[in-house]
Amino acid sequence: MAEATIKFFIQRMESLLLRETETFAGLEDQMEMVKGAIKEIGCFYVDRGSNEGDAAFSRWETELKNLVDDLDDHVDEFVIQMDQQQGSDRSGLTDCFRTALLNVESRLAKTTHKMRELKSSSTTAGGMGEKSDNKDPSHGEEEVQTELDSIPSEAEKEENEGDQTSVESSSVPFRLKYNSLPYYLKSCLMYCCIFPENYGIAKGRLIRLLVAEGMILEKAGQIGEDVAEENINDLVSQGMLLVDNGFRDNGTKVTVSSPYRVFLRESYITAHPDSDFSIQRKTRRILTPDLTKVAEILNNTKPRSLFLFGEQELSDENWLNFKGAKFLRVLDLEDAKIRKLPDEVGDLIHLAYLGLKNNDINELPDGIGNLRALQSLDIRWCGDLTELSTEILKLVRLRHLKMFKSSNVSGMKLPEGIGKLGSLLTLTGVHAGGEIAGELRKLTQLRRLGVMDVAEENADELYASIKVMQGLLSLSLEAKHTFDQGQLVLRDLFSPPPVLRKLRLEGLLEKIPNWLGSMENLTNLRLGFSHLSENPTSVLQVLPNLEKLNLWNAYDGRQYGKDFCKAGGFPKLEVLIIASRVLEEWTELEEGALPRLKYLHFHSCSSLRMLPEGLQFVTTVEDLVLLPLLDEHEERLKPDGGVENYKIRNIPKITFIPESVVASRFNENSSTPPAPATDEE
Repeated sequence: MAEATIKFFIQRMESLLLRETETFAGLEDQMEMVKGAIKEIGCFYVDRGSNEGDAAFSRWETELKNLVDDLDDHVDEFVIQMDQQQGSDRSGLTDCFRTALLNVESRLAKTTHKMRELKSSSTTAGGMGEKSDNKDPSHGEEEVQTELDSIPSEAEKEENEGDQTSVESSSVPFRLKYNSLPYYLKSCLMYCCIFPENYGIAKGRLIRLLVAEGMILEKAGQIGEDVAEENINDLVSQGMLLVDNGFRDNGTKVTVSSPYRVFLRESYITAHPDSDFSIQRKTRRILTPDLTKVAEILNNTKPRSLFLFGEQELSDENWLNFKGAKFLRVLDLEDAKIRKLPDEVGDLIHLAYLGLKNNDINELPDGIGNLRALQSLDIRWCGDLTELSTEILKLVRLRHLKMFKSSNVSGMKLPEGIGKLGSLLTLTGVHAGGEIAGELRKLTQLRRLGVMDVAEENADELYASIKVMQGLLSLSLEAKHTFDQGQLVLRDLFSPPPVLRKLRLEGLLEKIPNWLGSMENLTNLRLGFSHLSENPTSVLQVLPNLEKLNLWNAYDGRQYGKDFCKAGGFPKLEVLIIASRVLEEWTELEEGALPRLKYLHFHSCSSLRMLPEGLQFVTTVEDLVLLPLLDEHEERLKPDGGVENYKIRNIPKITFIPESVVASRFNENSSTPPAPATDEE
């Protein structure tokens, strides 16, 4: 995908020249000339139309991609070396780099000459040239290598049945649709193929990765994260990415549609862990379940991304000490269960994404502040890490800081001065104590904020700070000792910014906030451990855009009646999750209520013995979950004579675990939870 390589490289060069002005001092004219030549070539793609199958063009494109990759290596190496040297040594490095640029200019001149010849021949011959048998839709193999076992999907098995002719013909519609995509959508789809088949990629994580990789087309007036989300949504609408419906209560996740994964398999390499695996020198992205098996051959590569997939057995604390590590822009260690982050991570000055979620790391290395390009740092559920040092204040380009303590379930303590990180868009899991609540008012660009340990002593400053965040889209507020019925302190005069889409309130509430009913842009709401004595849905059901509602021990009513949701109530709600140990019955649901509901989940409703009359009229429900389900209630819901079966007869998927099964497993002290019983028509 040379077009993507070129255009993303131009964007990165422009950003790098602005960021590293001191490093490139004296080289500005030469860099501008190189950049101008590459831009001219980039324009050629816009004018040329479709040249699929043109062998001459394919050869030229491969040469061009190799040239840009070499230039990318030269630039990154130069920045690294300049960072390590001072004084006269820097002058010598600059002279060497200037010579390397002269060589690149010479190669670019030849490439541009060939481009003009191709353009001329395409014009005179009507765009037809020598045809190639190359069936790769990307004009060259994508430089991605993964080292995972591959289990064929059902779609893949079906596609591989029969003779080769039928396999090739079945991929034609996918090839045509893929080839019609703009380069940035092709790159996004191919990037998703890095992850194993059937692995749901969290949408937020994918957005942050795409931005860190520089794999989005910059648009005036839009931040990169919004453009990345548009690209993902576009691929979803075309059926190339699928939204994983199994995670409705755990955030949105996406997977690559099986037909496209099968079709694109020509364009990336998958190897089994036990096979002889040779990583090519120009490989840019590597995913492996076992770093020890590829550590030695990593020395021959200059990877930009390294994903460690699954738990790693790394006895050597210097596991990041391979030659190509310094080129990394993405280091994703999510769920790797690593105990220590090597000191060498502080040398990764190109690193833009560091994912440490679900590891056993108790402290970050002192050199973390050297990561001047870092945009995303994810340290959720990260060992016994409880606070961050002042090194974090050096990360002036940080856009996303996602935190959550794994012990005591409380917020991460941040150093004084966090308000200096003015580029932050995401800040979650932060401890509200100390001076932090007041400092938050300086972070006016925040779009997602999560604050824990909200208490009387910090509430006023906190809410005054939130009021100035007019672009805030997501807000989470959590009380101290939430699980021990800690009270969430809210102020009557406080109301979140009106553009807010997602709200999470955790802790005891005396009453539903007055302002909640006026949040017209709200699409996602969770009330956790509120233990309200009055029904909150009298206010919530009038919210015009609410799509997901999670009432997790939010209301202590034993009986829900028709007032819980009247006709026309919750006009756009698709997901309703209710957890309540005191709820016994939901007696009635007016016809016309919940007109768009798709997913209804009762969790830990261990006393529930009646589903609402009128549920049978909510014909949009696709999925009903009851965990657990009283044994006597199970009898009433059975299809063969159950007196309540008519209420759920038309629901395609019903999942439940009988209470007796839960009790028996608990008595056996089993560490494995019982598998849900599924009734799927």
